[in-house]
Amino acid sequence: MDGEFHPKRPLSAAQDEILVKMLHEVERNDHKAISFKLWDTLVLTPFSKPEDMFLFMEEDFSLLNTSNKTFTELRIEAQKAAEKKYGPKGNVTLEKIYNILAKMSGITPTGRERLMTRECDLIQHFAFPRKIGKLLFDKAKDCKNRIIITSASYYPRDVVVKILCDCGYGEYDSVIIPAEQNIPDSAETAYLDAVIKKSGVNADNILHIGGDFSHDVEAAIVRGLKAILLQSAQPLMVKSGRLRGYIEDKLLYEIDSEKCMAIRTAFALYAAYGFDVPQNKKAHSDFCLDEHMIGFMVLGPLSFISDFEPETEMQRTLINAMEKNPKIIEGRDDFRDMLDFHFGDFIGKYGSEGCRLPLEFLEKHSYIGDRDIIFPHLTDKEKKKWGKAASEPKLAPVHTEKVRKNALQKLADKLFPEGTNVREMSEAILHRKKRK
Repeated sequence: MDGEFHPKRPLSAAQDEILVKMLHEVERNDHKAISFKLWDTLVLTPFSKPEDMFLFMEEDFSLLNTSNKTFTELRIEAQKAAEKKYGPKGNVTLEKIYNILAKMSGITPTGRERLMTRECDLIQHFAFPRKIGKLLFDKAKDCKNRIIITSASYYPRDVVVKILCDCGYGEYDSVIIPAEQNIPDSAETAYLDAVIKKSGVNADNILHIGGDFSHDVEAAIVRGLKAILLQSAQPLMVKSGRLRGYIEDKLLYEIDSEKCMAIRTAFALYAAYGFDVPQNKKAHSDFCLDEHMIGFMVLGPLSFISDFEPETEMQRTLINAMEKNPKIIEGRDDFRDMLDFHFGDFIGKYGSEGCRLPLEFLEKHSYIGDRDIIFPHLTDKEKKKWGKAASEPKLAPVHTEKVRKNALQKLADKLFPEGTNVREMSEAILHRKKRK
């Protein structure tokens, strides 16, 4: 993605502190090489899940095939089949996925090449730099460290190199792609051995930065490297409040459908907008007590609805109140600008299913911290009426399961109460991201 989106929203104080600490760690003089994970650490995409990008290929596929199944369905099936066949002892590559897809769909070799090229073009177009990743990368270059980048994905080297160049990461020393090193997909941490070898320095002079606590921190430390956990933006967004669970419950059987593409895209943009620099859930808030984030995720998705009209008088009242808050309006405008930057008006073709739900959530279930942001622009009568409407929302089952905690996390619960600054810092260290 060429150019850059510049939001009006500033970082929170907690995010500023985290950024300063990470930059300080990178510039320490005992590092001679720094290793970065590519996906989610240096580069993001504006999709809630990878297969959302496949919707952009349906028209291309329809010209090549008359199958009853959509391209998205076949592409997902082909990848699962490739993972089952090649994953345990070898590597899943894009070429292997498309070989299977061609057999499933009956498309010609020329059609297979055309679709595979189209997917590569799309991932190159949509990939954009994670801002904190870029700041850490630039600091590492300023400190004259060797830069090693690891890309554990099925895209070939030429695509990875193009993405790095387009995202401003051209000045690196090595890119490690496990398939080229004969590292099977099942050996999830063996790439770190290749990092040590490629760096040309001792393990204790290498700093590794990635988003998985087990694979990027624990495994790195076991090998003698130093490590920083840069949590992925989307899991942080999901954990920051109840909104995602509420919407998934409301759209339980439709959330993955084409007609919910707009709301899924809104969440993907929200993750990059509010959690590029990590921040954790704030007590008594579903929007990190941030006016900009309320505007972004409540008013922003309403932009997908042509001729929008509030469904209740209270919704109309809340919209009028939010429109009197300049920071909330800046957040809404950030949503529109970010959407246009990544997609233009393309996403609107899929409709607006679910885009009213953030406003409905705010109306019926918002925490007191978020209400306090809006209360100053309500009359006493409106405040009283809105207060009576508050209730606990029903969440999708995946968001209500009890989380199993390891010994360190249990210790953090005991020593550092939730909502405290020290707890937020401990969670940044101890957080384990579930594998997608």
